[in-house]
Formats: sequence, structure tokens, C-alpha cells
Amino acid sequence: MRKNSISHKRNVSYMPVIVTALVLYTVFFIVPALYSFYFSLTDWNGYSLEYHFVGFKNFVKVFRDKDLFNSIKFTLIYTVVVNATTIPCSVFLGILLTKKLRGVNFFRSIFFYPAIISMLSLGLIFNEIFRRMLPMIGQTLGVGALETSLLSTKAGAVAAVIILGFWQNLSIPTVLLIAALQSVPGELTEAAKIDGAGPLARFRVVTFPYLASTLVICLVKGIRDALVVFDYIISLTQGGPAKATTSMGYKIYLMGSTDMKFSQGCATAIVLFLFIALASFFIMKVVGRGGIEQQ
Repeated sequence: MRKNSISHKRNVSYMPVIVTALVLYTVFFIVPALYSFYFSLTDWNGYSLEYHFVGFKNFVKVFRDKDLFNSIKFTLIYTVVVNATTIPCSVFLGILLTKKLRGVNFFRSIFFYPAIISMLSLGLIFNEIFRRMLPMIGQTLGVGALETSLLSTKAGAVAAVIILGFWQNLSIPTVLLIAALQSVPGELTEAAKIDGAGPLARFRVVTFPYLASTLVICLVKGIRDALVVFDYIISLTQGGPAKATTSMGYKIYLMGSTDMKFSQGCATAIVLFLFIALASFFIMKVVGRGGIEQQ
């Protein structure tokens, strides 16, 4: 009887927290999502008081917009390159930073630092680096490749955004993988050494199964963040030059603000949301299942 009363009291004490979380989630996610879907079925421009129901015409426009296909192309390139470089480097850094080296805690803090800086601030900082500092260094040292701003050409601007994305997105996967690596039993590694397994064999047979679930989380998060990248696009390149770095997120922002195509922007955002949901589901089912089977 006493145990039941204690359990009941604990459940009651949790209720305010649960209700608060549900209310906040509903107000800041569910309600805006429903409003977005509603306005995606209208011709509202975001400013006028009058609008009309147009059905799924905005969704048809999404797949006929040539500029949007350019945004999709850039976003996919950015997503693939950033994740293809970030995940392996995070694994390497995680292994390096779990070694018993002098000053390892300091370096862990340094690698986590980019995650706590505002993305808008990072865009402004790297804009100054690419537009002023590197050309100045190039002129001083006589290095012709650095004398021209990286942001002045299409390929250079795309590379600049990818460099910033790589640097900023490296931190959280590294920290998560450090935690996962610390959970690997030392006796298994020692047993593999005694059996004559080399470093690569030990990583494949012993370490990787303990990293699989964390790698899936890092991959899902990395893909989601890359597909909705917006903050440092607006402060680094403003989508230029010639719309070369206009991401899907920045395109949606332009539709809802300067282009006065709010309803089409809502439709585009819904399509992007569905794509991210499907990609995440695929990764969790296919890649995640592979990790579980290895375990």
C-alpha cells in the first residue's frame, strides 16, 4: 500500500512537467504546422487581408519552379559533402580525444566551441575571413590563389559555405562519439589485441558495433541540419553570387518575405519536411538495422 502511494505521488509530481511540455509542443510546433498547411492551400501573399482557396496549386508550382530546383541541387550537394566529411572526421577526432594525452580536456572544449556560437554570428565572422582577411594575407604573401575573395565566384561561394558547415557541424558528433567510445569495454579491446587483431580489425569488430547507434543519430541530425541550412547563408553569402548558394531554407525565407509568395513558401516547407521525414525514416530503418545486426 505504501509503495503504491509513493508511486502515485511520483506520477502526480511528473504531470506538470509533462503537461507543460505538451502545451509548448502544441503551441510552437503543431499549431504553426497546421496553419502552414492551411495557408499552403490558399493564395495568401503574407500581407493582404484577403486570400482565396486554391487547393494544391502551390504544391504543383513547387515542382515547376526552376529556381527551386537550383536550390535543391545546392542543398543536396551541401548535405552530401558536409556529412560525408563530418562523420568520418568526427570518428577520427573521437578516437584521438579518448586517448590519455596531456591537455585532452582542453581540446575537447575547443572542438565543442563552434556548437555554442550563433550561426548568424559564424556567417558574419567567416564573411569577414573570406572577403577581407584571406585576400589581405594573399596580397601580403604574394599567393595569387588567395588574393581574390572566395565569395566572388559561384564555385568559391559554394566551397565557403561547405567549409563553414563542416567546421560548425563537426563539434556535436565528435562529443557524442567520444561518449560512445568511452562505453567500449576495455577488456574486449585487450582480448582482440591478444588474438592478434590490428587497429583496423579491432575498430571493425570491437569498436564499431558500439558506435553504430550513435552514428545513426549523428547522420540523421547532420542530414536534417544540412537540408534546412539557412542562418549562415543569410549572413555569409545572401544566397549569391547568382543564387549559387540559395538553399531550400533560404528560398523558403525569400518566398515568405521579399517575393510575397507566402502560401507557396508554406507548400515548399511542407515538401521539405516530408522529404526530411522520409530520409530520417530510411536511415533509421536501413542503416540503423545494419548497426543492430552487427551488434
